[in-house]
Amino acid sequence: MSIINCIYRIDLSPLICYFNSIYVVISMNFKPNAAATVIGSFPHVVPADACRLVFDSLPEIPAWPQLPRRDFLEDMNAQFSMRLPCIHVDFANKKIGFDTSRDLAGELERFYTRIIEDDVEYFGLDAPHAAGFGCFIDTLRAKKPAGILALKGQTTGPLTLGLMTDSTDGKYALYKPDLFDAIVKSCSMNARWQVRVMNEFSVPVVVSFDEPSLSIIGSGFYSVDKSLVSGSFKEIIQAIHNESGLAATHCCGNADWDDLLDPFLDLDIINFDATDDIVADKFVNARNVVGYLKSGKCIAWGIVPTLKDKIENATPEGVEQNFHAVIKKLSRRGIREDDILERSIITPSCGTGTLPLPLAEKAMALLKGLSLRLKGLFT
Repeated sequence: MSIINCIYRIDLSPLICYFNSIYVVISMNFKPNAAATVIGSFPHVVPADACRLVFDSLPEIPAWPQLPRRDFLEDMNAQFSMRLPCIHVDFANKKIGFDTSRDLAGELERFYTRIIEDDVEYFGLDAPHAAGFGCFIDTLRAKKPAGILALKGQTTGPLTLGLMTDSTDGKYALYKPDLFDAIVKSCSMNARWQVRVMNEFSVPVVVSFDEPSLSIIGSGFYSVDKSLVSGSFKEIIQAIHNESGLAATHCCGNADWDDLLDPFLDLDIINFDATDDIVADKFVNARNVVGYLKSGKCIAWGIVPTLKDKIENATPEGVEQNFHAVIKKLSRRGIREDDILERSIITPSCGTGTLPLPLAEKAMALLKGLSLRLKGLFT
């Protein structure tokens, strides 16, 4: 029997049932009430500066900051690929991909040995790849701020990582079953590790897998097996739930929202770009969105713009007006606005890592201000 097949023979059901029961309680009682959080990336190069901004702007759902300008290792693909077999980082050209001309069989065996041993710690983040994570945890340990509803982490999703290429033939890892399965399991293990670390602070933990590449499905430019992608999402979501975490996903492009809203996936939070009228209309009119909300799940509205021209012209009044407009559209489908707000999180439309620092700070100020106004704390 191969080492890969062995992983399916381990009976973890008693432990999984225990953690799933904790997850169900957390999920049913998680009502963010328009609390604010972020996608993850910031333009800072000093972790402490980013962490200060996070805790000042996100008093209820702080998220650890990703700092891609600090080092290429914090690029969204490089950051979560360090344990993958045959991964190759080209620092000179700032590219990352696979090189299966190396000892693929040997590297796969070593990788799956860690999976069989359930070595979650091995798949954790280190300081070179995620300086913001260590700063975030140290800040919480020094003094956890009062009023925190949840902590948020993130990982790059399997579809996006699957579009890294193998230098031996130029093919995407998505089309190589051995590499894609390793990607899915690496994502799952890293997400579990994040939940375990942040569970120290006795509040719900959200881990989002970010999938900007979701918009390629059905685009005609890629041949993508939807069931393969859906199955990979389900595996990661279940892994997060098994650690008693809440599972989220973020896509800043257009997507088949009904697939993500499907009860099969059991996603707790879906985050989308609500500043794009076409995307927002498609989301609020999705077939499954009403049932999704009524089942106790949450929507994270990316209502604060992060495109440079949009954030330059954004005002508190304009952002709030746009938010109420999209909420009203959804309420016309038979859900009270108060009930929508109860299950709502407010976010930027995407990460702020590509913005100049002053605009990133403006986005965070708009985010914090909108959340506070929606909670009625000031006008």
